[in-house]
Amino acid sequence: MKPLAKRPARPRGMREAGAVAVEFALVLPIFLALVLGIAEMGRAFNIQVSLSEAARQASRYAAVHCSEAGYSPSSAQAAGVAAAPSVPLTSANIAISYTGTGSCADGNDVSVSVSYTTPWMTGFPNLIPGMPASLNIQGKGVMRCGA
Repeated sequence: MKPLAKRPARPRGMREAGAVAVEFALVLPIFLALVLGIAEMGRAFNIQVSLSEAARQASRYAAVHCSEAGYSPSSAQAAGVAAAPSVPLTSANIAISYTGTGSCADGNDVSVSVSYTTPWMTGFPNLIPGMPASLNIQGKGVMRCGA
């Protein structure tokens, strides 16, 4: 009987090649979820800052210019739209209201609310059950009316 010949040993790197592939397959979904989540939150934060700035500018414009003869709420809405160039706002996204007597009289406040709905950038949240299909963001600004 002939003794069995030993197979030459494979280098260590060759033996671990399959383990690396398995580890990569396990880590990749978690890594992608993290990266896509960071991108979505960054975009949401950018929109939130833009909407807050638009609301602040519209309320400031209304508070300063309300006593002028040519003032109209649409001009304050236009100031709000111009203050957020990174978000495609329209005048319909901006609501203006006044406290007290319902007008911008001395001692009253003008309150501006800006709302915007946008789909998710990556589409990744749509894969998670219970997540809304779109992102609803609001910004608010309040200024004191006065001459």
